Amino acid sequence: MSRAPKSAADRLTLAPPPARRLGLLAMVALTYLVVSGGAYGIEDAVRIAGPRLTLLLCLIVPLAVSLPTALMAAELTALMPREGGFYFWVKEALGPFAGFAEAWLTLLYTAVDMAIYPVLFSSYLGFVLPLPPAAQVAMGVALVWLAGALNIMGVRPVGEASIALTVALLAPFIALVAVGAPRLVHWRMPAPALIGHPLAALGGGLAIVIWNFSGWENLSVVAGEIDHPRRTYPRAVLIALPLVALGYLLPLAVCLSGARSAAEWRTGFFAAAGARIAGPWLKLALAAGGAVSAFSIFAAAMLWVSRMPYVLAREGYLPPALRQVWEARATPARSIVVCCVIFSLLVPLGFVALVTLDVFFYMGALALEMLALLRMRHLRPERDGLFMIAGGRSALFAVAIAPLAAWLATFGVGLSSGEGHIEFLLGVALAGAGVPVYALLRRRYGGPATAR
Repeated sequence: MSRAPKSAADRLTLAPPPARRLGLLAMVALTYLVVSGGAYGIEDAVRIAGPRLTLLLCLIVPLAVSLPTALMAAELTALMPREGGFYFWVKEALGPFAGFAEAWLTLLYTAVDMAIYPVLFSSYLGFVLPLPPAAQVAMGVALVWLAGALNIMGVRPVGEASIALTVALLAPFIALVAVGAPRLVHWRMPAPALIGHPLAALGGGLAIVIWNFSGWENLSVVAGEIDHPRRTYPRAVLIALPLVALGYLLPLAVCLSGARSAAEWRTGFFAAAGARIAGPWLKLALAAGGAVSAFSIFAAAMLWVSRMPYVLAREGYLPPALRQVWEARATPARSIVVCCVIFSLLVPLGFVALVTLDVFFYMGALALEMLALLRMRHLRPERDGLFMIAGGRSALFAVAIAPLAAWLATFGVGLSSGEGHIEFLLGVALAGAGVPVYALLRRRYGGPATAR
């Protein structure tokens, strides 16, 4: 199937001049926001899995999931620092259909993931300014378009804003840990959780904790907009990893010292815990920080999410109009607007079920990325001093297997306990729909040249 010659707008790429690219500090801030954005969002894991198991999972998941994913992303970004990141890793290693499957799973988990942050924004804002449900939805939609406008202005404003927003959202937690330092010095084990089914508790808690610690490879999609990506990306993810882990463990340890019950731990509970530890001022600070966190994560995630339609349009899977770039800012403005419209429609959705689906799709995409890591070691063994995972073949296989074992555990324990069947079946059906969608889009728009 032939395709029309590209216009001047089509030939533009997302490669801003050096002055507008992301440096190391901005990349560390963006990575922290894309992966975590503070301890906000971990509260439901305490209610579902109990305090002790949640703390244990927050120690295990960074080693079993976050560190291997960060190492994989650092190696493959150093090898292929291209706009589109993980899509091109999988496509080059495993072929065009695998590349599309990677993009399809990414779009699925992105759709449910991006629906969560406006909900978190409205929930935390409700602690400062109580709002009726309709107003909360309106505030969520406003967040979507504000983040979209910031992204349309270019990658540099997003990076600079992320540095300031990271400081703003971390300040309340720093205050919480400082005021609650005696609780850490004289830490007491929380009471055992009164939970119904232990396997269901493990599955639900593990899904939420994995969701809070995932996303280390996402900013590879904007590799063309990073200053010296082969050097900057590996440094950024390895600096951000301990910051993310401590950002969850320290606030949880302060709030859970001697805790007798986890029944109240729901989205937004850090604000209530702050009030008990230090008074109303910390409650307001943590609630405001939660709103800032939700906006910050959403704006940072929009940076890479909005590039996926652009990349797929350039690959011949979506309408050509989406591959056009606004020359003044080197941004895919039309792709960003399309994403804003879709996310606005998803704002009214809920949390825990979305997290379960999110983890299912994300870990499916991660499995393809890990296969690409193994395959590229065979296809391109010579790296000329580029970052590579040390430890030889055994370490490489350990990096690839550990996150996938955690993924299987998430759904294995859930299904064995009789929980999560609907989410699992829905996830399988939506993931499988990628096969006919691939055929349809290739027929309609032509697909990449390598697929023809």
